[in-house]
Amino acid sequence: MISLDQILLLERKVESAVERISQLQSENDALRTKCAELTNALADKSERLSSIEQDQSKIENGILKALDRLNSIENSVLRAGSAASAVKAPLSPKAHESAPVTADEPKKSEADGQFDIF
Repeated sequence: MISLDQILLLERKVESAVERISQLQSENDALRTKCAELTNALADKSERLSSIEQDQSKIENGILKALDRLNSIENSVLRAGSAASAVKAPLSPKAHESAPVTADEPKKSEADGQFDIF
């Protein structure tokens, strides 16, 4: 037969289990809330990262386009310079023979060791 002591012990164990279940439910709710917050933060950060990567890609493409433009300008200048050199090359020896060589007199400011840049 069941004694009163056994019933009281069972009652204490049930009350202890109910308290523990209540604590675990509270902890579970807190963890679910924290998980939701972290999930939202992760989504926001992932979105920001995607935006930054897109911006970086646009910047890189802009830089590459600018470099291509500079390269094409440089090539056209070099072609124009080599074409001008080819035209001037036959004229250069005659120009040196007929042009008198004169030394520029130093300016007063250059004589002092300073340069007048204006």
